[in-house]
Amino acid sequence: MTSITEVARLAGVSIATASRVVSAADYPVSASTRERVLIAAKELDYVPNALARGLLKSQIPLVGVIVHDTADPYFAEIVRGVEDAAESGGYLVITCSSEREGAREASYVRLLRSMRAAGVIFAGSDLDDPASANELPRHVAALRASGAAVVHLSARAEGRPEISIDNRAAIGSMVAALVGMGHRRIALLAGPTALYAARERRIGFSSALQDLGVAPDERLILETGFAAESGASAVDELMAAGMKPGIDFTAIVCANDLLALGTLQRLHEHGIDVPRDVSVAGFDDIPVAAMTAPSLSTVRLPLREMGRRGFEAAIRVLDGERVEPVLLPTEVILRDSTAAPASRGN
Repeated sequence: MTSITEVARLAGVSIATASRVVSAADYPVSASTRERVLIAAKELDYVPNALARGLLKSQIPLVGVIVHDTADPYFAEIVRGVEDAAESGGYLVITCSSEREGAREASYVRLLRSMRAAGVIFAGSDLDDPASANELPRHVAALRASGAAVVHLSARAEGRPEISIDNRAAIGSMVAALVGMGHRRIALLAGPTALYAARERRIGFSSALQDLGVAPDERLILETGFAAESGASAVDELMAAGMKPGIDFTAIVCANDLLALGTLQRLHEHGIDVPRDVSVAGFDDIPVAAMTAPSLSTVRLPLREMGRRGFEAAIRVLDGERVEPVLLPTEVILRDSTAAPASRGN
């Protein structure tokens, strides 16, 4: 690679001056000198060594985004938002998938710490996992002590996240919409209880029903995974327990959209019409939600905006600013998968 020494020699300036120009340092350099250096750098195809510059500053311009599953469109949208914001700032974004394993998550954070990353953004909620309960907080504390930024975009054990949504209120708004249509027997596919966000959604579901004068039926609340196959398995579990669609339950609320997609598929395989027999609602509004048949009613989360705001929060932390927690708005999106319950059994 071309060195800064070669750039300085071609431009006829000192190495220090050439370095100040290409690094955009806040140091007075005449316009003509700056132009000569930039022309020389372009002619020689000079690329600044970000790693070397980072070592001098104790950080490199890299931000790691810790997600639970790179195949989940929820996280893909958040990462896109981070990348949108990071591009103009000259930061490299690395996505690390924990597969919802505490030890793996801690390992990634340890690696990012060793690389002197400028920031770490936790896109998913905290994992209730003993494997990382002691190690992860230690690495987070060390990152912050070194001046790196650590930002959370979802529920966490030790406090409020910097950028997030109100999971309880968001799922409660979908419950209110379904009750408003006339549904009273509503099932919940709650997601994994090891995730704080899933717990919040489960609490919000039951609280909303109670506030609306509907007693939650614990038989209709199932702990699941967050993948589409978990939605399919939950439908089988409900029916194996003798719960009749359209009678024992007239609607299913899913703690994320992938669960809802699996639910739609399995109901179709059982010959159960959506929404005539059972209404189905999701949570997230991933891009494919509007393209299903029937199109999926869901709670829209500002996923890409969360990612963008998360990166901006990290930059503010790096600049020494205090970041106050922000709740982003959510919205109920009603599509073809929900309707008023049929008159039978209601």
